[in-house]
Amino acid sequence: MNRMLRVIVFAGSALALPVFFVAQVPHAPVVLQSPMQDKNFYVLSLIERTPAAVEALARDPELTALGETKWEATEQAAGNCNKPKADCIVDISHMAAAEIDAALLTPAEIDIAGKHLQQIYKERPAVRALLAGAMRRSGFFELYRHDTDEALLAHAWVDAAHGIDQILQTYGMGVAPRYPKIDSPSFNVNSPAGSQLIHSVAAQKPRCLFFEPSLYIALGLLEVNHRDEAGRFEPLETGVNAAALRRLAGIKWNDYRYTVIVVPGEGPEEPGVNLSHGSRTRIALAVKDFQAGLAPLILVSGGFVHPSQTKFCEAIEMKKALIRDFGIPANVILAEPHARHTTTNLRNATRLIYRYGIPFDKPALIVTDTDQSASIESTNFVDQSKTNLGYVPYKSLTRISPTDLSFLPEIDSLQANARDPLDP
Repeated sequence: MNRMLRVIVFAGSALALPVFFVAQVPHAPVVLQSPMQDKNFYVLSLIERTPAAVEALARDPELTALGETKWEATEQAAGNCNKPKADCIVDISHMAAAEIDAALLTPAEIDIAGKHLQQIYKERPAVRALLAGAMRRSGFFELYRHDTDEALLAHAWVDAAHGIDQILQTYGMGVAPRYPKIDSPSFNVNSPAGSQLIHSVAAQKPRCLFFEPSLYIALGLLEVNHRDEAGRFEPLETGVNAAALRRLAGIKWNDYRYTVIVVPGEGPEEPGVNLSHGSRTRIALAVKDFQAGLAPLILVSGGFVHPSQTKFCEAIEMKKALIRDFGIPANVILAEPHARHTTTNLRNATRLIYRYGIPFDKPALIVTDTDQSASIESTNFVDQSKTNLGYVPYKSLTRISPTDLSFLPEIDSLQANARDPLDP
C-alpha cells in the first residue's frame, strides 16, 4: 500500500469535492493522554485538544444550545427533589434515573450534532488539518479509511455518541450489557446507595462543549463502577512490554516460521485464584513451540475477566508463570492485558503486532487447547466476530495441529469499538 493514496473524484469535467486520503497508520502506539477516554472516544479527545475545534464548536449557536440543553436538563432532574435534605433520600433513585435519562444523547441530537460537525469541518481548514490527519493516523477509525474525511468524522461522532449512551444505560440505568456475567455494574444502580453514587457523578459534569456533560457522566460512571479495565497498564510500551520491545530491533524475522506465538488466556471462575489450569496448559504448549524455534516471541492475551471484578489479569499472570515456572526471559514475552473474549484475543494481538512494527505480512501462531482451537476455526467464531467487531480479525486461518492455528492479521483490527467500553 502506498504511503498515501490521493483520490480525486470527477463529475463530468468539473472537480467534485471533497478530496480524501487513505493514509497508512504509523507502526507505533498511539500516545494516550487519558487512556480511558482516548481509547473509547478518541475523536472527542482530539476535539478537546484542538483549540481551533474548541473555538469553532463554541461559536456554533446550535451546538452551544444543545450543550446548554443537556446541562440544564440534568440540573433540572437533580432539582426534582423539592423536599428537606433529610427526606430527599426517598427520591434519590428517581433523581438519579432522571439525571441519566437527561444525559442520554437522543437520535435527533446525534443527527443535529453530526451535521454541524461536518459543516464546521468544511469551513475550518485548521480543523481539517489537525482533526482529520490525527484521526487517520491513529488507526482507531480504520473501518472508515476509504471514506472522505468529512464522512469519517461523521461516523466517528455517531460511534462515540452511541458508546456514551451505552455506558449511561448500562452503568447508570442497569440495562444489561451484552455479557452480563462479566461486564455488569459493580453495584445495584437502583439501590439508595447506588443511586447516590450515580447522582454524585452526574452532579460533577462540566458546562462547556456540547458533548461534555454526557461524556463526563459516562466516564464518571465507569470510574465509580471500578470499570477502568481498558486503561490499566497503559502505556504498555513503557511498562509490561518494555523489555520485549527493546529486543525487537535485533530479531531476524526470516529465521522464524511465525512472528509471535499468541496464547489466549482462560480465566478461573473461583475468586482468589490467580491462574486457571487451562491457562497453565496453554502456556506449556506455547513453550514447546517457542523452544522448537517456531517464533521469537510469546504474546499472552487476556484481561481482568473471570470472575467479574477479579484482581488478577490473565496476561500478567501467564507472563509471571512463563518466567517463574518455565524460565522464559521477560524480553521474549509480550503481554496484551485487555482482551475479554476470544475474538478480542486475536484482535488485540493483531493490534500489538502492527503497532510494534512486527512483520504484518508474515503469519502468527495461535496456541491453545483443542476445544478453543476448534472454536476459533469454526464458522461461529466468524459470525461472532462480525457481530461484535464488524469484521474478522484475520485474513486467513490455517490448521497446523490439534492445538495450533496460524493466521495472517487483518488491518481492520485497529478499529476502536466504543460499544465495548471495557476493551474498546
